[in-house]
Amino acid sequence: MSLYQITQWCFFGFGVYNLIYLLWKHNAYFKNKINLQAIDKAATATLILAGTIYTLTFVTDWVFIFIHSESEESQHLFSRLKGPYGFSLYAQQLSYIFFSLIFLLKFVRKISLLRLIFGCFLMLNFERIVIFTTSIHRDYLPSSWTMYQPFWGAFIIDWLLKFIIFCSFTTVIYFIQNRTKK
Repeated sequence: MSLYQITQWCFFGFGVYNLIYLLWKHNAYFKNKINLQAIDKAATATLILAGTIYTLTFVTDWVFIFIHSESEESQHLFSRLKGPYGFSLYAQQLSYIFFSLIFLLKFVRKISLLRLIFGCFLMLNFERIVIFTTSIHRDYLPSSWTMYQPFWGAFIIDWLLKFIIFCSFTTVIYFIQNRTKK
């Protein structure tokens, strides 16, 4: 498990949290029962911290790639960047960086439509889009449609695992924020 993976899980977990938060925020029953502002402050702090860590590791990795540009792995990466699906290598990282750090702005946190759009972009995975596109492109024959049967339980477990990891980091930050105030 790498730092990239943990921060990516936090991005996805924030996207799921964001959907739940927006439902609770506009529901009168939950609005009066739960202190949503304190939880949301901790959640956005978790997202911004994950975005900062991801940005630092992204920049560090690319510096090392350019320093060791003579190696075989670097040459392979550069050839992938020039390929037809090269956008999936840098678009994913840049969207994670942009959409996580845009929550530093107060108006983005307050406007529900922007939160919904940016949260959905954090849940988006370009690598899966490329895999889906190439599998449709190559396997368009009806005889190969039954080759892959998705297991919906695995998707649900994957979403829950990422959401629980994000919530655990958010809980730690929530208690740190509230402990320092008292």
